[in-house]
Amino acid sequence: MSTEKITSVLLVEDSPADAEWVMDCLDQAGEAYRIEHASRLSEAAALLAASQPDVVLLDLMLPDSAGWNTFSELRQRAPRSALVVLSGMGDEALARQAVREGAQDYLIKGRTPPEILIRSLHYALERQRSLIRLKESLKPKGRLVVFIGAKGGVGATTVAANVAAALSRRLSVIVAELESLGCGLAGMFRIRSQSDAWAVDPQEPELVTRRLWKLPSGLRVLPGPRASADQEIPAGRAEAVVEALLGSAERVIVDLAPRTSAAGTAVLRRAERIVVVLEREPASVAAACRLLEYMREACRLGGLVEAVVVNRVALSCPLPLEEIQRELGIPVLGVIPPNPDLCLQAQRAGVPIVFFQPESALGASLLDLADKLEQEALVTTQRA
Repeated sequence: MSTEKITSVLLVEDSPADAEWVMDCLDQAGEAYRIEHASRLSEAAALLAASQPDVVLLDLMLPDSAGWNTFSELRQRAPRSALVVLSGMGDEALARQAVREGAQDYLIKGRTPPEILIRSLHYALERQRSLIRLKESLKPKGRLVVFIGAKGGVGATTVAANVAAALSRRLSVIVAELESLGCGLAGMFRIRSQSDAWAVDPQEPELVTRRLWKLPSGLRVLPGPRASADQEIPAGRAEAVVEALLGSAERVIVDLAPRTSAAGTAVLRRAERIVVVLEREPASVAAACRLLEYMREACRLGGLVEAVVVNRVALSCPLPLEEIQRELGIPVLGVIPPNPDLCLQAQRAGVPIVFFQPESALGASLLDLADKLEQEALVTTQRA
C-alpha cells in the first residue's frame, strides 16, 4: 500500500476552461492530489462543511459572489486551509489585498506557467502549516474582556483603562483600542506617538507584542490609530493581533468604539466578557439596547454580557438602576460616581485614576469594578 501523502485541493472556479487548465496542471505534476471542484461560492461552502482541504484555489469573481466578499467568506469557512487566489488581470489589486489579509499567494490566470502554479501551491501549504504550528505554540493563556460604550462620550475608555491598570497590580495586562476617539489611550497615558502594531502583517502576529507601550506599573498599552473610514482595521488583522496579545498576557482589555465594524464584530465574538458602558439617562439606555440587539443578531456572542453605569456629571433625575437593568435585560456590575475634575487631573498627569487618587469615591468604584470582574472570572474558571 502506498504511503504517499495525498494533498486535498478545493478548486473554486466558474470558468470551465480555467478549471480544466488547473486540473491538468495538477494531474501532470506527478504528485498525489485529490481535487474537488466548485463553480459557485454556495457549492464551495457545502463542500467545506463536510471537510477542510489542505489548499483552496479561489477565483474571486463567481456567479453568486464577487470580490472581497468571496475572499472573506471563504477565509472564514476554511481557516486552516492554505489559500491561493486565482486572479484575472482586472482584479490583481484585489488579489494583492487578499494576500495582505491572509491568502498565501495569488496567480494571474492565463499568464502563469504550470510549474509556477505547482510551486505556489507547495509554498502555500508549507507557509500555512508553519503559521498553524506557530499559533498553536503560542497557546493563548489570556482572557479577553471588551468594554464598549453605548454611544460616544460615555467614558468607556476611562473605565477600560482604569480597570486594566487596577488588574495590572497583580496580573500581566494589556489594554488596547481598535481606533482612537477623543483623547483615547494615547492621550490618557500621555503616549506621544501612536503604535503601528495594528498595521503589522497578520501572518506575523508575534511582532505585535514588540510594539506595545509599557508603563512603569507594568501595564502594556496598544493605542489605536485615529478613526478613519478609509483606514479601518480589517477583521482578519484584528483577530491576529488579539490572538497575539492573548498569547502574552493574562488579561487583555479592549476598548471598542460604539459603532459597527467587521473588526469590532470579530473582537466581540472572541471576547469572554463584554461590558457595555452607559449613562443614567434615557438616550444612553436606548443606545445600549440597540447595541445589545446588534450584538445578539450579528456577533454570535459566546461570552457574558454585563453593564456598567457611569455618572459623568450629577443628574437631577437619574434613571433608577432597576429600570435600567430591566430595559437592558443584563446584569449591572457597578455604578461609577461623577468626578469630572479628578478625571481631568489624572489625564493631565498621565496617570490612571486608580493610581492617582485610589482613595477617592471614583477611584474606589473603579477598583471595586476590577475586583468584581476578577472574582467572577475566578468563579467561572473553578466551575469549568
